[in-house]
Amino acid sequence: MKKNPEINPYIKKFAKNYKKVKSKPAVVPYTLYKPNQFAKISNRFVEPITLFLLRKFPELFKPLFNSLKLIRLNMLSESYVSIMIFSSILAFFVGTILFSIILKNILNGLGLGVLSLFFTIIIFFFYPKSNINSRRKKIKSELPFAIIHMAAIAGSGTPPINIFSLLIQSKEYPELETEFKKIMNHINIFGYDLSTALKSVASTCPSPEFGELLNGIVSTVNSGGDLKTYLETKAQDALSTYKLERQKYVESIATYSDIYTGILIAAPLLFITTLAIINVIGGAVGGLTATVIAQYGTFLVLPILNVGFIAFLNLTATEI
Repeated sequence: MKKNPEINPYIKKFAKNYKKVKSKPAVVPYTLYKPNQFAKISNRFVEPITLFLLRKFPELFKPLFNSLKLIRLNMLSESYVSIMIFSSILAFFVGTILFSIILKNILNGLGLGVLSLFFTIIIFFFYPKSNINSRRKKIKSELPFAIIHMAAIAGSGTPPINIFSLLIQSKEYPELETEFKKIMNHINIFGYDLSTALKSVASTCPSPEFGELLNGIVSTVNSGGDLKTYLETKAQDALSTYKLERQKYVESIATYSDIYTGILIAAPLLFITTLAIINVIGGAVGGLTATVIAQYGTFLVLPILNVGFIAFLNLTATEI
């Protein structure tokens, strides 16, 4: 039988596409987290100390545990405390040895090792709050566009639970994706109904705006309201708020640019001009010559001020 030169290419193309579709992995309705190896090691060495401290000083760790509920932490809170204790012990020994070698004095090295221990504990205590603020900003910037997407999906008549699975598959909202996965895990692993899952995630979400949205979805679904209309209304409000905040941020950046021009451009030029005049006349300022002061200012003071200004902008900026 002869091959048809017209039909054969289309059959090949169909077969090739069919194979691609069959080879696609199935969508997993839940998320599995890999165990943290460092947490395993920490628990092995200091778990008895961790459990003792948690039983002895529960109020001391209560604020930390409340913060850990709001961050993206794929481990138990007790494991986080074990990591904190184990890391601080490592910091003590490493700091003591390192500073003793550098300073050639064991007592000074021991003192700095103790400081390293306490500094490590402080970092672990304040890290969750810093992470919460960072996640809150990122969720706030993604939320208006996610709500628009949710409203479009709800308008197609799909069940509400499919909204979150489709948003996860879109990969367009990396920060909100964590919260969407929590919702799907509560439903597919723990057997929660949609309303209970949404309420649970809303209570542990770092963003009050997103928590309000989830509670609103629960009220709308339970009361038999139109979910599409609710989401469209929330999308309009969120987008208006987003535009106002963008405008406010642009105005603040304009103010910061004027400050930068005055402090880090005009002032150094005036300072260098003054030093040049002093250098011509002769003399010193505080026992330092004009050349030495200019070198310190150029290679030390100005870089520090610029880095500090950049850090200030990053701290005050809202995620775009």
